[in-house]
Amino acid sequence: MMGQHNDRITTDLHECSSNVFENKIFANMAEGARPGGLELTRRIIDYCNFDHRSIVVDMGCGTGTTVEYLRDVRGVYALGVDLSTPLLQQGKERKPDLRLIQSPGADMPFADHSIDGVLAECSLSVMPDISKVLIEINRILVSGGKLAITDLYIREGDSDVPNIMTHSELFQTLQKHDFNILIFEDQTVFLREFVASFIMEHGSIEGLWECMGKKKLNNKIPGLGYYLLIAEKGS
Repeated sequence: MMGQHNDRITTDLHECSSNVFENKIFANMAEGARPGGLELTRRIIDYCNFDHRSIVVDMGCGTGTTVEYLRDVRGVYALGVDLSTPLLQQGKERKPDLRLIQSPGADMPFADHSIDGVLAECSLSVMPDISKVLIEINRILVSGGKLAITDLYIREGDSDVPNIMTHSELFQTLQKHDFNILIFEDQTVFLREFVASFIMEHGSIEGLWECMGKKKLNNKIPGLGYYLLIAEKGS
């Protein structure tokens, strides 16, 4: 199942901007730096009906919190991919037997049609090229495989923030890449709770805005929301 992709990783690491999730301000988030935490992960797994026979990849796994949950609680054969050496190292120090792999989302080291599900929890919108990532996910998924996403989107109006799409743009992009949307839920309440908690802890949301490519807090993003989506690869 593993491919010969290691020679590309160094270049990809060099070309990508520094990983904001390596920032020490996220270090104490036990369920990861994402709105909804494991509560939304549980919902995803219930919707997708993954079991011990399923092979599931967490794309942008960070320290492997979701991989650990999938394996130890839900009995799923779980793997994680991420570009960040420090985050992967933290995960392996916590649980040495976690299957965590250094890899870009657009070039994952898995055989064609070998994966039953891919999770992208607050990671798709920070990928350099979403189209390339979706092509790669389509390649590795079996027919009828599931793609589960939680991420930021624009609920109303147009988006002027790179990689944060409107509802219609999101649907059009997924359908263009041969994914059929099964479930879409607005989960903005978790975004509000996450931001409020972050401000209480750190006094501002500077680090969160950096995730979205914003350097200063001088502009708000109108209509910003958070969603859960389950899509199925076409036959």
